[in-house]
Parts: sequence; structure tokens; C-alpha cells
Amino acid sequence: MELGRYRPRIVLILVISIVVVSVLTVVGAAYYPWWLGPGQPIPFSHRVHAGTREISCIFCHPGALTRAVAEVPPVETCVLCHNRIITHYPEIERVRRHYKQAEPILWVRVSNLPDYAHFDHGMHLAAGVDCGKCHGNVKAMDRIVQPQKFTMGFCIQCHRDNNATYDCFTCHY
Repeated sequence: MELGRYRPRIVLILVISIVVVSVLTVVGAAYYPWWLGPGQPIPFSHRVHAGTREISCIFCHPGALTRAVAEVPPVETCVLCHNRIITHYPEIERVRRHYKQAEPILWVRVSNLPDYAHFDHGMHLAAGVDCGKCHGNVKAMDRIVQPQKFTMGFCIQCHRDNNATYDCFTCHY
């Protein structure tokens, strides 16, 4: 069988395949660049927990109500549910092992501010600012991706849009 006469078709199929995969990759990235989020020591899907299961941000991050830093949840928070739910999944077994050994899970921090800036979650929540304003559509993310850099310009624009003060000492003290 002579491959020469099929070569144009093979090349055309390869080119179309590459174009389709490229377009799907770019379109997918616009909606949710899941591969950009840092890997965690134990896979955790915010899409499943906050999205599908509709667990409130505050359930796992209660510090956001009363403290400047929302903090990552301790293992005890995970075990509240996972002592009884999906108990035999290997990653959940690892969570329970951490709990039994009183060993924290060293989650990789995604959102962070420089030391010279201060952000009070509680104050913003009390003012009715939705978590997604800064953290994006977490309900659609498996791996958390910071949707934008937390720059002074980003914060000042939000303060201007919401008639909040943008005096330097509001965030820098």
C-alpha cells in the first residue's frame, strides 16, 4: 500500500486536530486555568466542596469573620465531615491519619499580601463584600488560582468603585 497518496489527508487531519486542541485549551483557560493552581499535599477540590456541596467559605475559614487573616482550616475541620463521609477514599484516609497523629496538613498558600499591607477580611465581610470579589469563582475551581494579583491598584480601584476610603493608612500602618 502506498502511503504517498494518503499523506495530504494525514497532514490535514493532524493540522485540524492541533487547531481543535489549541482552541479548546485557550477557551478552557479563559474559564478555569486549573493547571495553574499549585498542587496541594492532599488534593482538595473547592469546586466539589463550595460548589457542588454548597459549603460556605466561613465553615472552613471562620477566622475571616473576626480576624484579619482567614487562615487555612486545621485538620479538625476536615474531620468534622470526613469521619463519616467518603471514609475509604485514600486521600481522605490520609486526612484522618494526619488528625490521629496530631499532624497539620501543610497546605500551599495561594493568596497572600506583602508584609507592608494589611487586609481585614472581617471588615470587608461586614461591609457585604463577597469573597469572590477578590478570590474569584472558587466554586468552579478544583485547584485554587488567584484570579488577579493583589496590587495596590486593584485594591484602590475597588475602594473607589465602592466609595470606601483609599487613605494610605487604611491598609498601610
